[in-house]
Amino acid sequence: MSHTKIGTYSWMNKTNGKISFKEKIKLFNKLIIPNLLTPIKENIYKNHSDININFHVNQVIIPDTKMIEIAVEELESKASISIINHSWRTYFWGAALGHLQNKPFDPESLLTASLFHDIGLTTPHLETKGCKCFTYESADQFSYRAQEINFDEDKTQLIKDAICIHMNGYIDQSYPSEIQLLQQGASCDVIGEQLHNLPSNFKNQIIEKYPRENFNKNFIELIKAESKNNPNSRTAFLKSLGLPLMIHLNPFRN
Repeated sequence: MSHTKIGTYSWMNKTNGKISFKEKIKLFNKLIIPNLLTPIKENIYKNHSDININFHVNQVIIPDTKMIEIAVEELESKASISIINHSWRTYFWGAALGHLQNKPFDPESLLTASLFHDIGLTTPHLETKGCKCFTYESADQFSYRAQEINFDEDKTQLIKDAICIHMNGYIDQSYPSEIQLLQQGASCDVIGEQLHNLPSNFKNQIIEKYPRENFNKNFIELIKAESKNNPNSRTAFLKSLGLPLMIHLNPFRN
């Protein structure tokens, strides 16, 4: 993957997570219209009929692998219940959207990325990381654990890129499915993007199994803290574009 593409792990290594003025302009042009339309669109369509949508929770694969065991251990040892449940919902939303879009993906890679993608926002890392972006820290924490078990190198690179890129706030269709679906799953849970495309029974089952636990308020606070700690990060830039308001206006109740 190109070293010049914003948000890739290679870009992180080069910039330490700091976004330049020119890169802000690029992101602004990609984000401003979708950002403005998302809350309106999702609230308009949230009660649309899903009679022709057929997808069930038991169709989502939960891989039984050492990497998934490690990812669960890492998440549960560091994160609040709000972030733990968000990470699982991110996977289920992403997997469901992948199914509905006919996008083949590797469940182990997508689930691992989902469970690690916000580790950099947990208490052990939020204020003590040595970089300027929580996604870079999240990717590095995954990489450390992956090395312990000699995890597949190609999958490791893919997962690191997925974790880092998800904070770009938009989808580049040239990226592998796992990268697209992590971004879509996280965006669905944070601002409700594409939520109306998922069947009601599926959404209800996931929310019941992984309740939001006041996620909106908690995540807004984390976004503010990350932006304060790293004012030149993509997180801070998205905050300036109204991310906290979009979270507040999402179709979820909390």
